[in-house]
Amino acid sequence: MKVRRQKSESLLVIWVVSAVMLLGMGVLVSELWKLQGPRQSGFEEVFLSQSVRRVRLPAVRGKIYDSKGVCLADSVPNYCIAIYTEELRAPRSKVANTLELLHEVWVRVGVEIEPDVSYRDIKRHLKLTPTEPLVAWENLDDATLAKWRRAFEEWTAPAKGSRKRKKIAGLDLGYPVEGRSIVLHTGELVERGTTTAANTLELVYEISERIGIKKQIGFRNIKDHIFARRPLPLLAWENINEWTMSRWADTCSGLAGTDIYYQADRHYPEGENFAHLIGFTLEADAIKKEEQEEEKHIHFDLRGIEGVKGLEVKYNDLLEGKPGSQLVQIDVSGFHYRDLQNKPSQPGGDLQLTIDANIQRFAKEALMMRQNGEDFGVPVRGAVVVLDPNNGDVLAMVSAPSFDPNAYMDSKVYRQSLLKDTSARTYHRAVYGQYPPGSTFKPVVALGVLKENPDYGKTIHECTNPYHVGKRKMRCWVHRRGSNHGKISLREALMRSCNVYMFEMAQEMGYAPIHDMAEQFGLGQYAGLFPDLEEYPAPKDLKYGNLPATSVNAIDLCNMAIGQGAITVSPLQMAMVAATIANGGILYRPRLVQKWRTSPEKEYLENPTWAIRRLDVPIEAFELVRGGMYDVVMHPDGTAKKARVPGIEIAGKTGSAEYRKKVNGEVETRVHTWMISYAPFDFPRYAVAMIVEDGVSGGNTVGPRLSALYQKIFEYDGTLAKEEG
Repeated sequence: MKVRRQKSESLLVIWVVSAVMLLGMGVLVSELWKLQGPRQSGFEEVFLSQSVRRVRLPAVRGKIYDSKGVCLADSVPNYCIAIYTEELRAPRSKVANTLELLHEVWVRVGVEIEPDVSYRDIKRHLKLTPTEPLVAWENLDDATLAKWRRAFEEWTAPAKGSRKRKKIAGLDLGYPVEGRSIVLHTGELVERGTTTAANTLELVYEISERIGIKKQIGFRNIKDHIFARRPLPLLAWENINEWTMSRWADTCSGLAGTDIYYQADRHYPEGENFAHLIGFTLEADAIKKEEQEEEKHIHFDLRGIEGVKGLEVKYNDLLEGKPGSQLVQIDVSGFHYRDLQNKPSQPGGDLQLTIDANIQRFAKEALMMRQNGEDFGVPVRGAVVVLDPNNGDVLAMVSAPSFDPNAYMDSKVYRQSLLKDTSARTYHRAVYGQYPPGSTFKPVVALGVLKENPDYGKTIHECTNPYHVGKRKMRCWVHRRGSNHGKISLREALMRSCNVYMFEMAQEMGYAPIHDMAEQFGLGQYAGLFPDLEEYPAPKDLKYGNLPATSVNAIDLCNMAIGQGAITVSPLQMAMVAATIANGGILYRPRLVQKWRTSPEKEYLENPTWAIRRLDVPIEAFELVRGGMYDVVMHPDGTAKKARVPGIEIAGKTGSAEYRKKVNGEVETRVHTWMISYAPFDFPRYAVAMIVEDGVSGGNTVGPRLSALYQKIFEYDGTLAKEEG
């Protein structure tokens, strides 16, 4: 019998194997050290870049003041009830699940069809009979039922490549409708997981019930926020008042995931008085691509507000300031984890205007004064511009009818109602309105002719009735009364507003001197009301209104000589005409911004006055035209006797510009009633242009309004003693 002996292993093999094992372990340790040591900072950088997000924080918007320091546009805190969705991920809630399903059905039934169960009904049902069906809608009409069935079929349609319809928890696939009702099977929702959106929706309902305020956001808003702006607070209610804030503190401060949040908002203390001029703001658009590059990859934007109309949009870059930023760390789900760093925003700059809030209010009140013959069933439509003729400062600028900029910002319903308003309340008639100037254009015509022929003031023409240009019968306003002005001079023609004199003068002198003088007054050109504050105020070659280069024929020439036909102007341009005549021939750029600054801590910078040109007209011509305008108001036979103010000498020119309008299928002749004016006559301080659409005549419709305006202005500046009572 052989006995097997164990062979002894070679020491060499043992050493080789041990060496290989040690070498392998060394390689592993070396690689591990490389990962944990030199590359550690790289992994941290990648981690931070994936979990850190930059949020842009809007700046506090600058203010706008009138010439006396009265605030016209202010930045105020907008207190909100915020929901922090990152705190609402864990809870499982059958109420939230039911609300989520209710809203998913609701959007398919039609948002106008309110459910027949309330939040309180749902909570009671789930507390007492959670396994029983809940009737959400009952007694639905055929159209609604058909709409729901179609929507349900689309909702539960099989996925691509499958024949099995999708099961919606809480709804019966085979019976989406029971009778004429939609039923939710809440028993299927009790143990179901709850989404963050559903928990947020339940919290919105809970806060709404505890405080007693209507919801401002819907389920779609919640889902959109969680999808696109997850780390940011969800503003469930905005612009809450003190009572709501105190109710929240009493009843809701203990709820998880909600707090009071505030952001800067805009407020206009003068309301409608400055709506067209100041404009308004709305929520800013999403951050632009070029801003993305400047702000080093903004991931989220707490959108502030931006100017949309008026001065707010024109000087938005100055007013909006420079936004700040906040670095936040988010978790793997994209929710806010903690704040890392803050860069404060820089507040916007301020504007101080030449406008006087009191004169602005006087102008609006005067424009609103109804006169005999006006349609009291429609709002007053028109505009007033008041300038300082000595430097071009805009003292008042009113358009009517107006609107409430505060309501415009706060209410979508209000904005929609304005879109349907046929009176065009948001239209800035004072600046952008285009009207035939009517007889207020006659001083311009007279100056053009007098420049060409300085002795024309001695020329006499006879106002005959009837009067013909070729075969066309043309009329003076007095012809309607079966009368005429007889033989009159140019000054008397201005006082009596005689059309026939202008027809004769225009045919004798031609259109060229009229056109050249209108150009000197700036008609048909850019007025320069909203200049770039940091640039040289160079004139811009922009068309503003319409000033035809030539007349088509004699009839067209005669029409334009009395401010009819193709000529159109704005009330601002006619105020510039009045101011230029008042000061003896210097056309100033209308100055609206008196001074400005880039931040509240810095000194104001002056926005200088700017003379566009001195009119090339003999002083004698100005004296003749000024005398005629004086007679318009102060002479017993003037057309604007109703514009007088005891103790004040006033010059002016009335105008009644006819146009045709289709009303109820029939063409009617309507009248835009005008008046341009300046006062006091010898040392003018105020130049005014006023227009009222669809009036009777310049003297009867605008004259009394102008008198009321001057009365208040001269009482305000101390020229006249205030009337008692």
